Amino acid sequence: MWRRSLLILFVVLSIAVASATLAYGVVVDGWFDSTDVTGSREGFQPEPVPPPAAERPTTDRSRNWWPEYGRTRRRTRASVESTVVPPFERIWEVDAGSLVEFPPVIARDRLVVSTNRGLGLALDPKTGRELWRIQLGARTAASPGLFRDLAIFTTLKGEVIVVEAETGIVQWRYRTGSKIESSPLITDGSVYFGTLDGRVIRLSLSTRRPVWVAQATGDVKAGLALNGDTVVVGDYNGRISAYERSDGTLRWRTTSPGTTRAGAGRFYGGAGIAYGRAYIGNINGRVLALDARTGEVAWVQVLDDFVYSSPAIADERIFVGSYDQNLYSLDAVTGKVAWKAPAGERISGSPSVIGPNVYASTIAREPSEGRTFAVDRETGEEVWSFPDGRYSPAVVSGGLLIVTGVRTIYGFRSR
Repeated sequence: MWRRSLLILFVVLSIAVASATLAYGVVVDGWFDSTDVTGSREGFQPEPVPPPAAERPTTDRSRNWWPEYGRTRRRTRASVESTVVPPFERIWEVDAGSLVEFPPVIARDRLVVSTNRGLGLALDPKTGRELWRIQLGARTAASPGLFRDLAIFTTLKGEVIVVEAETGIVQWRYRTGSKIESSPLITDGSVYFGTLDGRVIRLSLSTRRPVWVAQATGDVKAGLALNGDTVVVGDYNGRISAYERSDGTLRWRTTSPGTTRAGAGRFYGGAGIAYGRAYIGNINGRVLALDARTGEVAWVQVLDDFVYSSPAIADERIFVGSYDQNLYSLDAVTGKVAWKAPAGERISGSPSVIGPNVYASTIAREPSEGRTFAVDRETGEEVWSFPDGRYSPAVVSGGLLIVTGVRTIYGFRSR
């Protein structure tokens, strides 16, 4: 009996010592230690970013488009040409019935969104009038995508669901056998996405079969980003990879830098592609810039807590939120902090650049206490706040700001 008691005491003391050592390490060295790698402007020639109109759906010549997560296939999450600015007047709101974790997409006068309880919903973006609703059969944790006359959903049941955007009628389903949290990337007549068993798949919309399947090193939760003839995505084993669009061949793979304690971390948020670089945040507190052609690290900026959010990119600035309760503006060339704006709570979702402002939401411990706010993208000064929000904050449709609350979608226009 006494031996058993000694064994229990030894285990308890070992756990206590390990916890104390870990706590000391976090305080002194930190999971988010200051191991920044600053980039240099010397000799850097940023590649030009194609104008947004180059990716506008050919069937939609209006300004009413944000057809995929991140707006463009490079996932830049920016509409700098927008003239929508606060103060705002709310003109409609729609209760989606459950958590809306990812923002809606918009094209051809359709706003399409999915919910955490598996509802697919289409609204008129001008009025909020419901056009159709369908049951997807499983929860979603991704934005859908709009392509020509199709709306494309991914679900945690492991399905890609292709729906008529006009009517909401399901055309077909593709089952992967593994959960999908990856927002679809639609190009080449195909849907590119990742799965939670570490596969990266290019699925043909015409044959309804995979063109290729590649293997990542961990769960793939983020949406893929387009970079020329490759697609880029990070995984839950702390690697970011570029795959050939044509056949899925691995072009390059880079392991995220990290300390002994934090390691390579995990990539939850997706990459944004601009200026010849891939920008991505990691839950080990690091924001990375990689050469988009080779995967070579250009700079590393260490923040004070998790980075779940995908970046928004505009004017050679990277905008990203952190669990350290700040929204950051980083120099796209060097990684240096241009400003940080206090949010008052953690930021989990990805910010959006709309006109002269950056929008973000806070993930409060009580969902009802979260908010959506906007700051001036040049200075970080707060210019607007709204008492609903949780993950991704806002997209824009013509003259309307579309805000995603916890379970409610709002339409605002400038006063």
